[in-house]
Amino acid sequence: MTEVLDAYGIRCCVSLNLAVLEHYREIAEAMVQRNWDLMSHGIYNTRYLYSYDEPRERAFYRDCIDTLKRHTGKLLKGMLGPAISGTLCTPQLLAAAGLRYVCDWVNDEQLYCMTTSAGELVSLPIALELDDVHALWERRVPVDRYAIMLGESFAGLYQDGARTGRLLVLNLHPWLIGQPFRIGFLDAALEGIMRHQGVWAAHGTAIVDWFRQYKT
Repeated sequence: MTEVLDAYGIRCCVSLNLAVLEHYREIAEAMVQRNWDLMSHGIYNTRYLYSYDEPRERAFYRDCIDTLKRHTGKLLKGMLGPAISGTLCTPQLLAAAGLRYVCDWVNDEQLYCMTTSAGELVSLPIALELDDVHALWERRVPVDRYAIMLGESFAGLYQDGARTGRLLVLNLHPWLIGQPFRIGFLDAALEGIMRHQGVWAAHGTAIVDWFRQYKT
């Protein structure tokens, strides 16, 4: 995946299970060297937030913030809940912890503001239907058809983008799309996307920064 992304100058926004930083140092170094944007996907993706009370959830975000800072020196700015899990308190606790955006609300192709009792939070939606786990693993979409889906989704959003900004957020997993018999399809899809004029291959924090500046 890194070879394909590097070829198109794409800096990822990594939805990172932060324990990776402690267990796989070579992966951490590869991401830091490329100056990728790192957001949290929990410490482990198998520890869900549904049953957390407020103090435990607050401590969870502090753990995420401290773990990323300790291993990379980076400040945590975004969050995708483990398995997109959360509680009724999640938006305000994220804002209170100093995070700037959340990716749990997969209901649009544009950013929008969420007003909480602890301040403003930006929703940065992912394209759940194009998530490779949902498409390739769960729905068993053939990989060649999946590549066509990426191109078709881009074409529609690119056309809409002539009038208003649109996001094509590709949520990809290296263990799945990075397989030798699949990665070529991602390469071809990205080549088709990146040849279009005006395409901005931006990571999450850059998109949120642009949005905050634009809306004010």
